[in-house]
Amino acid sequence: MEQFVHYYNRQRPHQSLDGRTPTEEVLN
Repeated sequence: MEQFVHYYNRQRPHQSLDGRTPTEEVLN
């Protein structure tokens, strides 16, 4: 589960964030 959360939040682009990851959204 921890690997999935890491992938989902740090590597997987999100369509609702214009292709950014949640981590990128928070840091920028």
